[in-house]
Amino acid sequence: MRKRSPKIKEETLSEKISEVKGYFHTDWGRQGTVIFAYIVVLLGYFGIVANIILVNDIGQWIPYPEMDPTIFFWTYKVYPQTFYAPILLLFLISFLLTYKEDIPHYGIKASLWLVPPLIAEGFLFYWIMFGFSAEPFILQFAHGEGYLNILILYACTFTGALSGMRLKQFNKKRSRRL
Repeated sequence: MRKRSPKIKEETLSEKISEVKGYFHTDWGRQGTVIFAYIVVLLGYFGIVANIILVNDIGQWIPYPEMDPTIFFWTYKVYPQTFYAPILLLFLISFLLTYKEDIPHYGIKASLWLVPPLIAEGFLFYWIMFGFSAEPFILQFAHGEGYLNILILYACTFTGALSGMRLKQFNKKRSRRL
């Protein structure tokens, strides 16, 4: 009797596994990066805002009931105080999400989907800190500042994604010439 080589056994085993799994396949190299980028933005964006804004002029922490609740919804007002770090973080993450993709439209779509979770996180933090009320909806959607904040967030993510796409195209053209 002939023995099967280990390579043949591995191939038949992988064929059986793929038959059982069906057609659903997750590329964790791609999705893992997107999930990691979302976590960095969701924690970093409001983390930077909170760590800089919740300190008074003397250097003492301000208790959250005394802070201005509009910070969660009109974050563009605190960009100068935070040295534009939250918006730069959002720009860089959207840039990297698009730059790493072979098809830039996937990166642009993933980048634009960063904004709704940021808005939802502002609502969530408000409700955790100040209790459940309708005020977040009023601050976000009944004032022009809320829409301006949404516009700034989308503009930043879109320009970051387009910059990543253009740099990738430039690098591809440059590498073809060499």
